[in-house]
Amino acid sequence: MKKSKIKNYIFIGGKNLGVKSLEFMIRKNIYPKIVIPNKDDFGKDNVFNKSIIKFARKKKIKTTSLKNLSKLINKKKIAQPDIIFCIGSTQILPKNILKFPQKGIVNIHPSLLPKYRGRYSLVHAIFNGEKTTGATAHFLSKTIDTGKIILKKKFKIKHSDTAKDLYDKFTRTGFLIFKIIANQWIKGKKIKSYSHKGKVPLYKNKSLPNLGILNWNWKTKKIYNFLRAVIHEPFLPPAMYIGKNKYYLCK
Repeated sequence: MKKSKIKNYIFIGGKNLGVKSLEFMIRKNIYPKIVIPNKDDFGKDNVFNKSIIKFARKKKIKTTSLKNLSKLINKKKIAQPDIIFCIGSTQILPKNILKFPQKGIVNIHPSLLPKYRGRYSLVHAIFNGEKTTGATAHFLSKTIDTGKIILKKKFKIKHSDTAKDLYDKFTRTGFLIFKIIANQWIKGKKIKSYSHKGKVPLYKNKSLPNLGILNWNWKTKKIYNFLRAVIHEPFLPPAMYIGKNKYYLCK
């Protein structure tokens, strides 16, 4: 099957959501100009995520780093794409990339923006006892998670859900959102968006709750929420201190 040259786009990202989304585009015979993987993608699947580098190699799609892409843009050695899909990415994009595509950069964030901007959004939602959260597709802007909203979808947080459970729910929901937006773009339809309503919360979710350390002085419900929030293989389990010694709580 020949590669389609009708649509010009760049794909940035990874994780299971990124791989599923890129697979969707390839099934439609729409290949990206280039793929930029996450820094921790070394070309092999692991127990947690598929490798977008491995998939790109299989489909003979060129990959490069975010830093190199930025250089190519500055030197005008790469044609301006119509759109950039930033799906499952763990990297902050340089300003010159933000301005590069004609229609903008589409990102899918694991919360109902503007709530839970930043990192560890699903973790903080569990820790704070939220009953629902979701996925939000938005255009990237200069400040983190403040770009115009394209589409939101909500899902429930069960009392027994861990961060891994929520990650799987987000992956399924985010993929549904991606297909809707990608199909609109493929058909030449305008991707409609709107600005955040009201005041956007400060960007504060930069780390795990209490830095991943259990506090035995918390109430029982808070301890329970903390434990299920930070259980997320293959990452380190929750920790605790006894005196000056740090211990990890394993199953």
